Amino acid sequence: MHNDTGLSSFTERKNFLSLSELTSFYNIPESNPLMIVDSTCKIIFSNSTFRNNFAMPVTQTFFDLNSEPDLGYLLIALTGSSYNNFHFDLYFSTEHELKNYNYNVEAERILIEGKEYFVLIFKSLEEKAELEEKINNLHNALEYGHVPILTTDSEGKVTYATNSFEKILKKGIESIYNVNLSDALSFYLTQEEKRQLDEGIENCRIWMKTISFTDADESIHYLELKLNPVFRTGEDSLKFILTANDITNYILKNQFIKRSERRLKSIIDNISDLLFIIKGKSGELLFENANENFCRIFSIDKNKSYKKNIETILEKKFFEFLKISISRLGRNGEVVSEEGRSDDIGEFNYSGSRREYRVKITAVDDKIEGEKIFIVSMHDVTDQVLYEDRLKKAYEKEMSLHKLKTALLENMSHEIRTPLNAITGYSEIIEDCIADKDYNTILDLVFSFKDVLNRVLKLFSNIVYVSQIESGEVELELVEMNCNQVLKSVFHKKQEDASSKKIKFCFESDPDEIIIRTDWVKFEKIISSLVDNAIKYTDYGEVKISSKVKGSNAIIQVSDTGKGIDMTEIKSMLEPFVQDEEAYVRKYEGAGLGLTVAYKLTKFLGGEFDIMSERDKGTTIQLSFSHPNQSYA
Repeated sequence: MHNDTGLSSFTERKNFLSLSELTSFYNIPESNPLMIVDSTCKIIFSNSTFRNNFAMPVTQTFFDLNSEPDLGYLLIALTGSSYNNFHFDLYFSTEHELKNYNYNVEAERILIEGKEYFVLIFKSLEEKAELEEKINNLHNALEYGHVPILTTDSEGKVTYATNSFEKILKKGIESIYNVNLSDALSFYLTQEEKRQLDEGIENCRIWMKTISFTDADESIHYLELKLNPVFRTGEDSLKFILTANDITNYILKNQFIKRSERRLKSIIDNISDLLFIIKGKSGELLFENANENFCRIFSIDKNKSYKKNIETILEKKFFEFLKISISRLGRNGEVVSEEGRSDDIGEFNYSGSRREYRVKITAVDDKIEGEKIFIVSMHDVTDQVLYEDRLKKAYEKEMSLHKLKTALLENMSHEIRTPLNAITGYSEIIEDCIADKDYNTILDLVFSFKDVLNRVLKLFSNIVYVSQIESGEVELELVEMNCNQVLKSVFHKKQEDASSKKIKFCFESDPDEIIIRTDWVKFEKIISSLVDNAIKYTDYGEVKISSKVKGSNAIIQVSDTGKGIDMTEIKSMLEPFVQDEEAYVRKYEGAGLGLTVAYKLTKFLGGEFDIMSERDKGTTIQLSFSHPNQSYA
C-alpha cells in the first residue's frame, strides 16, 4: 500500500505527568480512533471508537493487527529513530468482520512520567476524501458562483481570497497573502478608514465600508464590504471573513429615486400655485409635503412640520377651512354634489389675509399604506377678483353715467327750453320797446332777463358738480373753519328769497363757534342748496338753520314746514333729476339736482346725511361732521 510518511526530528517531545493529562490534551473527536502504546507495542489506552473498530482490548499488541505496512514494525522503526512524530497511510482488515479500512495514521513520540510512549490517531481516508471533496465543492461554488470572499488570520493577515475578490483588488493571492488586510484594501480606503479597519480587527468588531470599482467592461459596481470575526468551533483561534456584497442595483435604484425626488421637488417648488399635501391617518390630518410658495406664504418650516398634525402648524382660520372642506369629501374621497353626483375633486374659495384663493382638493387612496392622501392646490385669484371688481365698478359707473345722460335728456328739456323761450320772448319785447322808446319796460325786462340767466347758470353749475362727483374728479381744499360763519353767510343771502314768499326764516347756533375740517366752498354749496330747496318747497310756516355739538360731532340741520316727502321715496329723491311728482309738480322750477348735489358733496367730504320727513308736515335734513378735539362751554 501507499506509504506517505511525514517525519520531523526537531519537534520538541511532549512530556506529561499522567495518562489523564495526556488524554485531556488530545481533544480528538470521538469519531477518530485513538490509542496509546508503549515501546513494546502493547496498548495501554484506547478510546471507544478504536475498540469498536479494531476489537483490540488494552494490553494487546499491534502484532495481532493485519495491516499493510505492518504497524508494529513501523513503531519499532520509529523507536529506534530520532524522529518524534510521523504519519502514514495504512490499510488493514479485521477478522471479526469482513471489512477493509484505509486510514491516515499520525504517530507521535511522548513521555509520561519520563517513560516513552506513542500516541496514534487514526483518520479515515474515506472521511478525509469526503472532507476534501466538500472543501473542493465549496471552493468551486465560491469561484464559479463569483462570490467575493477573503479570509484572514487573527492578526488580520490575508490567508485566502476567491478569484472574484482578486478582481476587486486587482491583485492575485500570491501578492496579498500574509499581507495586512488594511494594506490589501489601501486602494479603496483613506488613512482614517484604514485606521478604523485595524481597530476593528484588534477589537474583534464588525467593520463595514461601501466602495465602487470599475470592471474590465468599464462598468461601475458598488460593493458593501463587511468584515466578520469568526471563532472556530472547539478552538480559541480567531479568524476574519471579509465579504463583498454587490449592491449596484440598490445604489442605482436609490440614485434614480433621489434624482426623481429632486426633479419632482424642483417641479413642485416652481409651480406658482400653492401646493400642500396632507395625509389622513387615524382621524388626524398630518403634514406630508408642501412647495416653497406655500411654506413662504404660511410661514411654515417644512422639515419641522413633517408628520405633524396640521392643526398645530396652520393658522386657525385656514385649518378650519381645510377641515370643513375635506369633511365635504365623501367616504371614498369624493365630493357629493346636491344632485347626488360625486367627484374626487372639490373646489372651494378661501379668503386669506388680503388674498383670495381658488382651492382645489383632490383625494387619493394610498392602498399600500391603507391611508388617504389629500392634495391641496391653491390658485391666487386676488388680482382676478380685483380686476373683476374694477370691471364691475367701471360698469356701474358707466351705467350711472348712462343713466345720468338719459335723465339729462329726458328731464332737462323743460328746464332748458323754458328759460331759452323766456329769453327769446324778452328779446322780442325789448325790440318792440326800443322801437316805441319804452325804456321803463326795458328796465323791468332786464331784471327778469338776469333772473332767467342766473337760473340757467345755476342749472349748469349743478350739472357740472354732479358729473364731477360721479367721475371722482372733485378736488378738495380742506381747512379748519367755524361752520357757523358759512351758515350765517347763507342765512343773510337767502333772507330776501324767504321774505318774498312771506315765510319765517331763522338761524340758531349753540355754541357760536363750531370748528370742523372741510372744504369751505363746497360746504357753502351744500348749505345753500339745502336752504334753496327748503324755501322753494315751503309755502307757509318757517325755514330754520341750526347748529350744535353732540359728542364729537358738529350737527347742522336745515328744517322746513313744507309739503314733506314719503319716507319710501327719500332714496330715489337723492338721485339726479328726480323730483317728488306729487308734492313738487312742475309748478316748482328746478331739475331736481339741488338735493343730489348736497347729498353727494356731504358724503364726499366725509359727513353723514340724514333726511327725516313726513308728508304735509315738513322735512328736516341733518348733516353730521366730526370736529377736531374742541371743548365747548
